[in-house]
Amino acid sequence: MKLLLILILTLTLYAKEKVYFLPKEASKAEKSIEKLIKNSKISIDIAMYNFAHDKFAKLLRKAKKRGVKVKVYYDKEDVKFGKVKTKKVKKKLHTKIAIFDKEIVVFGSANWTVENFRNNYEVLYITDRKKIVSKFNEFFEDLN
Repeated sequence: MKLLLILILTLTLYAKEKVYFLPKEASKAEKSIEKLIKNSKISIDIAMYNFAHDKFAKLLRKAKKRGVKVKVYYDKEDVKFGKVKTKKVKKKLHTKIAIFDKEIVVFGSANWTVENFRNNYEVLYITDRKKIVSKFNEFFEDLN
């Protein structure tokens, strides 16, 4: 029993969590997102008010080509991702969320545009905490 408790506590302590403050840490944040897109094996789910970061869009197309199921839900009309499934939601979508393989979530105040990363004061948080990720997965499913 003690060993199980120690194992659970250890896994909790080693949850992957990062927080980035933009624009100061924009480059680090972008690299983390790029790595998450490149390393995704099963799915990438994005719900974003405004998404115009060309590098991320290119990486999403590449992920789709290698068999990753990519969904982008957005609020603005001008999102174009080629063969990536996109959907404009009915209600105002002000979120900035990305879920990778249903296991890691990125969320915060920043829309995924180069301007937001370089010129705005924004916050991005990345976590794999199961309780948090589960709630975001539920939220994303409600957008369908």
